[in-house]
Amino acid sequence: MRCLPIALAYTDKKQMEEITYLHSKMTHYDDQAADACVIYNRIALRVLNGEELQASIEKEITNTIYEPILKSAPDCSPDGYVVHTMNWVIHWLLRYETFEEIVIEAANMGGDSDTVAAIAGGLKGIEVGYSHLPTSFTKKILCADLLKDISDKLTKIRTFEEGL
Repeated sequence: MRCLPIALAYTDKKQMEEITYLHSKMTHYDDQAADACVIYNRIALRVLNGEELQASIEKEITNTIYEPILKSAPDCSPDGYVVHTMNWVIHWLLRYETFEEIVIEAANMGGDSDTVAAIAGGLKGIEVGYSHLPTSFTKKILCADLLKDISDKLTKIRTFEEGL
């Protein structure tokens, strides 16, 4: 849930992957959990570089443990384990079109659904852009000014990275 800013800040794929992996390993001692974070940020990087979300997901999960999600719903619970969460994130992103549908469906499924909704919403949010998020959601952000400031700083980091 906390790895997305790495993809927002780093344009170099290899560097982004290394930092994402190390970041995940700080709290998740499972290589599959770290791999899930890397795949998630690879998808984010593709979308940030102009690829469509669904195509990015399909490219990144093909030949991984997540590939079965292309054809059927996950066979695990949304219990907070990173690998299970990633299965559900992919499921919602592939099954619904709008940001609102994805986030609401994910949040209403039970289990660790707030995490699933936040992670799926992160990728869909990149695809649609902040200005296209439902105002019923954005007007409830309590620290909107702080988040705007942080996003501006991430954009500067990203712009600097692209210039290298």
